[in-house]
Amino acid sequence: MDKTIELLLNHKSIRKYTDQKISQETIEKIVSCAQMAPSSSHFQAYTIIEVKDFNKRNLLAEWAGGQKWVEDASLVLLFCGDLYRACKYYEDIDKDILSNTEAYTVATVDTALAAQKAFIAAQSLGLGGVCVGGIRNEVEKISKEFGLPYLVFPLFLLCLGYPDDDPEIKPRLPMGIVHKIDFYDESKDDQLMKEYNKTISDYYHKRTKGEEKDRWTERCGKYLMEKPRYNVGDYFRKIGLLKK
Repeated sequence: MDKTIELLLNHKSIRKYTDQKISQETIEKIVSCAQMAPSSSHFQAYTIIEVKDFNKRNLLAEWAGGQKWVEDASLVLLFCGDLYRACKYYEDIDKDILSNTEAYTVATVDTALAAQKAFIAAQSLGLGGVCVGGIRNEVEKISKEFGLPYLVFPLFLLCLGYPDDDPEIKPRLPMGIVHKIDFYDESKDDQLMKEYNKTISDYYHKRTKGEEKDRWTERCGKYLMEKPRYNVGDYFRKIGLLKK
């Protein structure tokens, strides 16, 4: 199997790390790869903040709901959508356009693509990691702590380190549910979802040694209701986003 395909098909979230440090050269390679991600109209509408300050890491871990790996990881990168740079430097524009939903979507997609490139680069270099979206519990506090300007918004962390754990690969949805041909064909979805719920229930039953056996639809519904994060939209509109 091609090494890149093998790497992608064996993705897993790593939350435990050795004490081995990540060299500056490796960090720069990871960020350089992030910068090579596709970008809408070449806007490159993101900023990546490396979090070295341990006090800031403590706060991020707390605000994310007690995610200890934020403190333990060798490298923590805060990925932010960034339309401030456009507001400051783009020539001959109506700056109100940066407050519309399309501009927000462009910045969010640009940020996610850059993070994915960074993650794949890190994995190819022997690192493991996990994305942490829980920081959006406290977007306003994070913005103040990191001095984020108007139109810059925190989205997630990428925590990286040399793995000290090797969990099983978490089963993904059946391809037939996510891969459609020519139209949104639901004819097989119910049966596929039933089978997938059983697969996920068995996965968690084994992983937790019988303590959990949530189905996928049950687990995701619970998480959605536990973390509605209405404050995210409220704060983003406060700093000039999603107004049109």
